[in-house]
Parts: sequence; C-alpha cells; structure tokens
Amino acid sequence: MGKPSAKSSLFPAKSSILWSDSVANLTRSFAFLVLIASGLALSGCGFHPMYGSGSVGTSTISDLASVTVNTPGTRVGRALKFDLLDTMNGRGEQPTSPAYVLQLNPTNYSQNLAIQQDASVTRANYVLVVPFTLTSIETGKVVYRATSRGRSSYNKVESEFANLSAAEDAAERTAKSVAADIKTQLSVFFDRRNSTDKTASR
Repeated sequence: MGKPSAKSSLFPAKSSILWSDSVANLTRSFAFLVLIASGLALSGCGFHPMYGSGSVGTSTISDLASVTVNTPGTRVGRALKFDLLDTMNGRGEQPTSPAYVLQLNPTNYSQNLAIQQDASVTRANYVLVVPFTLTSIETGKVVYRATSRGRSSYNKVESEFANLSAAEDAAERTAKSVAADIKTQLSVFFDRRNSTDKTASR
C-alpha cells in the first residue's frame, strides 16, 4: 500500500469545500431574512425599544429634562439625585424651569448572606428601596407613583475599613442601578402619555 498523500489527508476535496460554503451561505441568508421579517413584524405592531438611538421621542426627552428631583440629604439620597439628574438632562443640575417634581423616599438596609459556624458573616447584601412620586407643578397633582428596588452583594472580612469601603461601593452601585430604573419608568410613562396625546389629537 502506498504512503497516503499529505494533500489528500490534510485538505478536503474541492467539491466538499464548495458544498460546505454553499450550505453556510444559505444558512446566513435564511437567518438574515428571519431577522428582517421579525423586525417588520415588531414595527408593524407598534413596538419600539426604550434604548438606543431614536428609541425615545423628542417630547419624552424634553419631559425628562424638565423634572426636578427632591431627596433626603443623606448619602444615598444625594447619590440618587445626582445620578438621576445626570441621566435625565445630562448636566447634573436641577432644571431652571421645571414642570415636574420627582420626590424620592429611599430606605436601605443590609442582609447577611453567608454566616460561618463561628457566627462570622462573610458576605452581605446592600438593599435599597425607593418609593417615588412624580407631581405636575402646573396642577399640583401626582401623575405617576411607583417603587424601585435594587441590591448589591459584597464580601465582609476582618478589616472594618475594608468592610466599610465595600459597603459604600455596594451602595453606590445600587444607587446607580435604581436611578437608571426610575429613569426608565419615567421614560415609559412620558412616552406612553405622549403617544396617547398624539393619537387623541388626530
């Protein structure tokens, strides 16, 4: 028996390569068509994402920028306030001519997660619960009311300084998460209200 050719053992036949390429191309083409069809179906039913360029209407962006934020003067209250102002108007400042007042009433606590046999705690949760109301300055009426919740885990060690730093970091992360959730809830509220107003005016 002759020695097998390196060419025949390491490289498939040309026809096999062409067949594989054809199948791959057909698969990619089919997936692309399915993606286009899905996008058309979603747009036809009125669905549009809240994130990404063009996802929020100009009116909704303007409404968010006209919200002034009231919070307690605590560390977490200030973090929520400035995180919200940063994301709602991009300046981190209260609007000069607000149309709405967002009142936040945060409460926070810690949960022990991992407790050793000697009763020492090695991991904990920082939990933040923020009921909030949105009030129209023009009418003085509450137009939206909801609650946002968030939590972050952190390790606990023997060093009290390290534990304090870890807890503060968890609080900051949770505040950012909750602020983002509140902004999303307000965006949905304004977006739906503006869509309803447009429909009613037709």
